[in-house]
Amino acid sequence: MAKKNKGPKVTTVTNKQGETLQVFETLEDFETFIKQETEDDEFDHIHCVLNYYPPFLLHHSHNDPEKISDQNNCHSRKFVRHLHQHVEKHLLKDLAVALQSPDLKFSNKSKDQTFEKIVWLYNDDASYHDKPFHVAVEVTARHDDALVNVDYRTTPRTIAV
Repeated sequence: MAKKNKGPKVTTVTNKQGETLQVFETLEDFETFIKQETEDDEFDHIHCVLNYYPPFLLHHSHNDPEKISDQNNCHSRKFVRHLHQHVEKHLLKDLAVALQSPDLKFSNKSKDQTFEKIVWLYNDDASYHDKPFHVAVEVTARHDDALVNVDYRTTPRTIAV
């Protein structure tokens, strides 16, 4: 009997610009991947996407995405409030822990809201093993469903001498 792969479930796709990125469907797999990349010292040039239902919605629907109401989208103030709290209090803090950078606060943030979607942008600089890098997280909630899109990107940063 073969051993099961205990790594995160990921799909690798190539976008229109020819860039390869990993796409995740669960928050746990995404966080596991970030942690593993940090441990492998491949943390400063990552681009991955997470498409998931937030845990607070899954909790209310008893972990059944089919039971999630159509009302849970970017037009619902309650959904937006809970999503924003989830992102700031859980997702970003968990990323800082996975990157082993407790000083990562994502203090450079902005919000862009249209009828179609709400986008929160979080940026910060970090350093791990004396390698500086920039972290950008873009969280998008759309008007047509409760699925949340997280675009996570790290790029190496050079120190000006």
